[in-house]
Amino acid sequence: MSDPTPLPTPAQTDAPPAPPAPTPAAPAPAGTAAPVPAVVDRAAEQRATEAEQVAQRAQAERDELLAALRSVLDPSGAAGEQDPAKLAEQATTERDAALADVRHLRVELAAHQAAHKAGADPVRLLDSRAVEKQLGALDPSNSAFAEQLDAVIAAAVEANPLLRAANTAPAGPTKGGADFTPGNPQTVTPEQFARMTYTQRVELHQADPDLYRQLSAAHE
Repeated sequence: MSDPTPLPTPAQTDAPPAPPAPTPAAPAPAGTAAPVPAVVDRAAEQRATEAEQVAQRAQAERDELLAALRSVLDPSGAAGEQDPAKLAEQATTERDAALADVRHLRVELAAHQAAHKAGADPVRLLDSRAVEKQLGALDPSNSAFAEQLDAVIAAAVEANPLLRAANTAPAGPTKGGADFTPGNPQTVTPEQFARMTYTQRVELHQADPDLYRQLSAAHE
């Protein structure tokens, strides 16, 4: 005989519902690049900042150099803002002019000393345009400068006895006529008159005005 007692029913529990599944991200449109990570952006920004700083430092150094150059070439600031290329050209021109002046002074000093040794008058010698032109072609840095200078002075004195010193007599007959001194003006030839300096012509005029007028008229 079966047991009529019914079996107990399991207790019903209220369980919470499961959370919904996350919605998948929508795919990027065709042709659109994926976003760059933030770390890459920061590195690129840092490089750009460093490059800008380097450019600024280079510009500052250039400005300082130009300012220093202007202070040397134009201390008073009268020239104002000028093209750096023109400033450099001006500096080169001034340097070349200074070197030319130094060279001229060296040649002139050497000629003055050599004139005494050759028995020539330094003042008259350096006052001669022909001699000045020949001296200008000499290079004092040349090893043969002294020999070339002596040759120029000797040739000048031989061609124009007026270039001799007052207390120096000519060694022999000169080219183009006899010797001439302020006390012996009648020996002056038209060729000698053409080579005379202003000072020498003044002396001739004082010594013999008539001869001076004759030679002057023939020279014209």
